[in-house]
This record gives sequence, C-alpha cells and structure tokens, in this order.
Amino acid sequence: MVVGNFVDGDSRVQKTARSVAEAGWDVVLLGRARGVTREEYAIGPARVIRLPLRMTAQTFRRDHPPRGVAGRLGYRSGEQARMRVDARRALRADLAVERRLAELDGDLAARLRVTGLTAVDRARGYWIEARRRLYDRSAARAGGPTRTRLAVGLGRDGGAWLTQPQLVDFDAAFAPVIAELAPDLLHAHDFDTIGLATRAALKLRASGHPVKVVYDAHEYIAGWERPGDPAFRPAMAAQERKYIRLADGVVTVSDTIAGLLADDHGLAEPPTVVCNAPTVAELAAGDDAEPLPDVREAAGLGPDVPLLVYSGMTAPERGLDTAVAALPALPGVHLAMVTARNPYVDALEAQATGLGVADRLHMLPYVEPRRLVAHLAGGSVGVVTSLHSPNYELSLPSKYYEYLNARLPLVVSDLRTVGAFTREQGIGEVYPAGDPAAFAAAVTTVLADRARYTKPYAGDLLDRNTWEAQVPALLGLYERLVP
Repeated sequence: MVVGNFVDGDSRVQKTARSVAEAGWDVVLLGRARGVTREEYAIGPARVIRLPLRMTAQTFRRDHPPRGVAGRLGYRSGEQARMRVDARRALRADLAVERRLAELDGDLAARLRVTGLTAVDRARGYWIEARRRLYDRSAARAGGPTRTRLAVGLGRDGGAWLTQPQLVDFDAAFAPVIAELAPDLLHAHDFDTIGLATRAALKLRASGHPVKVVYDAHEYIAGWERPGDPAFRPAMAAQERKYIRLADGVVTVSDTIAGLLADDHGLAEPPTVVCNAPTVAELAAGDDAEPLPDVREAAGLGPDVPLLVYSGMTAPERGLDTAVAALPALPGVHLAMVTARNPYVDALEAQATGLGVADRLHMLPYVEPRRLVAHLAGGSVGVVTSLHSPNYELSLPSKYYEYLNARLPLVVSDLRTVGAFTREQGIGEVYPAGDPAAFAAAVTTVLADRARYTKPYAGDLLDRNTWEAQVPALLGLYERLVP
C-alpha cells in the first residue's frame, strides 16, 4: 500500500502510515524530499520514500506565463526579456565608441552614421521597453481572476495543469515509483494528490494489477483560499470534482465536511470520518522525555496566575487581536502563544504595547508535536479565536484536540463546529467572533469556575478524542476495499 504525502511533516499522513502498518499492512509512505536526493527511512513499521522534484514544470511556468492576446506582443519569457535588455545596454555602451570614432574621422559620413545609430538605439529602446512591460503584465496576471476564469473554462481539470504546474512535477516524480511498487491500495492525502493516485491506479489496472484508491480530504477545498493565488482554489476544487467519482473510498476529518462532500459530489455512501486527534503516545510524551518547562514556566509565571494559551500558526484570520484587545478588561490575566514569529506576531506585540499590556503577552517557541499537550497543560484556559471562514466552520482544528487532551477549559469563537462541540460537551464558553468585550466576559466566566468546565474530562471524552479511537474506522474501510 502507498500513502501519498506531499506536505512535509504532515502528522495526519504519518499517523495514518504508522497505524495501518502496526495493523499488519505493508505500508510505503511516499513524500517529497527536503533536498535533491532520494531519502529512505522508517516511521515505526512503515517504510518512507521521499523523492526530489525536478521542478521542471514550475520553473517553466514561472518564467513562461500564459500571455493572452496582447501579451503575445511581449517577450515569451523572463529570460528573453532580460537578454534583450542586457543586449541593448551593451549596444548603448558601444554607441559611445562610435561617437568617439566619428570625432577622430571628422567627416560628414561618420557623423551621419552616428546620427543613424542613435535613432536606431532610441527606437530599439522604446520597442524593448514596450515588450518587457507586456511580459511583466502577463507574469503579474498569470494567477489573477481573468487567468482563472479562462483556465476554469478549459475542461474538467479547471485549468489545473496550466495554473498549478506543481501537479505536473508531482506526476513526473511519483508516478514511476507507484508503478514500480504496484500497491493493492493507494491512499491519496488531500486534493493535490487525488489526480496522481487515480491515474496511477488506472494504469495499474490496465496492466492487470487490481488496486483500490482512497481519497483523504483534509479540508473542504470549496471553502479554502490560498493567499496570493486566486487560481488555486477553483483549480483544486475542479481536481477533486473530477477524480473523487473514481475513488473507491473517501475519508475526511469531520461529519460536517463528510456531509458537504457527499452532497457536492453525489457520493453513493458518505465519507468515513477520521478526526485528526493526537495519539496516546503524544499525550504521554512527558513521561519519558527529558524535562521540558510547561507553558507557564516558559512564560515565567507562578502557579496562581491566570494564563490563556494558544498554539499553532498565527495570521489575521485567526483573530488573535481579539484576545489581545480584551486583556485590558482582564486584569492580571496573561496570554501565551506557542507559535512562530511573523509580521502578524509583531503587530500583536505592537497592539499590546499600545494598550499597556505588553507585559502580559508572551510569545513562546514551538515544541515537538509529541510534547505539545504536556506543554499546554500548564495553562488555565485554551482559546480558539478564529474569525468566520468556510473551512474554519467545518471541523475541529488540531489545537482544539490538543487543548482537550491537556484538560483545559475552553473559550472559543462561535464557529459552527467548534462552538457546537464546546457547548454540547460543557467544556467552555462561546463568544461572537471578533468581539473583545464578549471574549473578556467568556474568559471571566470560565476562570470563575474552572472545575465546572473540566469535570467532563473525568468521563470518556478524552478516550473518544484520540487518534487510536479513530483507527478502527480507517481500518474498517481498508478491509472492505481489500479483504
């Protein structure tokens, strides 16, 4: 069996490979190499092969953007544009030589020759600059809305081969290895691998080798955007729409997304739900790992200081400015973020300084995923402050499971799935996304009676929200497809 993975460090992919291998399957996990050489190693009993991408299609498309009608008057590539500009610069330098020679000759013919060369140089400059600008405009518009509308009209792929050249590079690198391995089951993780897995399966079947395809939708691509590339979502949504009908089984991360996929694509049976919860090994990492300060100790705070904690990527759509804006209304309460530094983090620190609460905002570095739950357990309350966005509405984020297993009471924005689960389980308070006053009120309520919100953890809530609890559903699907 081959598990497709093109996202470096994707824990869901790795957990799938390890768990299925531990159940007795012969698992090969295909991934993208970090460098230019092939890498092979093991994750538990699963074999890992990471292959380098030649990047041929991506490099070509970057330097040869689709030009459109007007763009055909421009240069056909960035390399050609640079060469023409450099050649003109050299010819202009040589014109100074011609002028000096004309001065030495001193006759009318030499002066006329220089006058003609100067006029040609000026015309050449206008022409080169015009063509360069047309090329630059084509390059700037290559991923824009106009380009996207044209590409989507090209066929079932939504122009993916044109606007997403990484798909070509994936196919060139991975298809030959899949054919060589000849698996019984191909598990394609996410929308950028479903086409590769489906085409590889069709080739294997044509050669007489039976193979099943499982598509694992990590997110709801119809509601997802990639900043800076408006062509990405429609192209990848078209990939999913085209190939999902040929998958033998579909897996996703929440009941909500499962329902949407079934409705959108008319699936004969609903997708199997496998939540991306932490493993028991991750939860117990603190028992045998070398000592690591918990989040409270890392922030330099005593045991009685109220501490809100956030873990994961930070970006404006995560709504963390709401939590910072609420700190003045929460005297004595601190906020720690376990994240990586970026311009948004800098903006949050500037916001805290302007509000006079900089001493209560703590930016802490990431820790190993297997140790994160134990690290977060030192906090008082876990927070999810995301603003409303289609994908945020549809599933519980990884950080939610981390807070859950750290036994933290929660304060979360009123996202559809996060808010409903929090209310149903009685483990926290929900506030309207983007409202600092409501956030502060929710935090105050939880801190006033933490025991009430942590009581549900004494039942089977945690047992139901580990990766191990998800594995039987995944194995059940595999065994139905390949008895």
